[in-house]
Amino acid sequence: MPPAAAIRPCPGPIDAKNSYRTRYHLCKDPATMTKASDYEQWARRIRASDQKAFHDLFMDSYQPLMRYALNFVKDTDVAKDILQEVYAHLWDIRDRLDEKKSLKALLYRMVKNRSINLIRSRRPVRLDDVAPADQPSEEMSTESIHPDSDELLEKQLSGWIESLPPRQREAFELSRFEGLDHHEIADVMECAPRTVNNHIVSALNTLREQLKQWKSQRENRE
Repeated sequence: MPPAAAIRPCPGPIDAKNSYRTRYHLCKDPATMTKASDYEQWARRIRASDQKAFHDLFMDSYQPLMRYALNFVKDTDVAKDILQEVYAHLWDIRDRLDEKKSLKALLYRMVKNRSINLIRSRRPVRLDDVAPADQPSEEMSTESIHPDSDELLEKQLSGWIESLPPRQREAFELSRFEGLDHHEIADVMECAPRTVNNHIVSALNTLREQLKQWKSQRENRE
């Protein structure tokens, strides 16, 4: 069993209706992103049954994983149960952790798999998905969209992101809000890094076009 103190829910409410961000800022803040090297160190230390490392990992990853789980199950209590299982299982398999493989991606993949399995067990229907494009898109940088500080615009962005095709939205959110790189996202989504890039490029193109139209309509009204 994992250290009991390490798997208590983190403080702070999570809104199941708007699970990714109360306010959508579409650029990553490097100061708030945990370095990949931190996860490598945690993997190595947890493999050696270091409870402090397990606690640090838990404190760093709980809320992002909770937001991610809520994208699937839409219920905070259910999401908490899923995370409890994930952290307990991680501790059980700690001796098999490989610091050369992304511990962060492993956590997201475990949350996703348990969430999908739960949904399928309750309602055995095929989940919405978006097939990879037949032709790969050109490589494109995922530089930040820079909206102004308008509160109405942020609400619009929230809605636009919610309406993206499921696979595009998942790749975009894992990249922009959780700081996973393309290879880590590919591991979580079980697809090629190139496909991840295509999803993110498509999402960015859609959001930029919607932003352009929104600003044009606003200017015409003024």
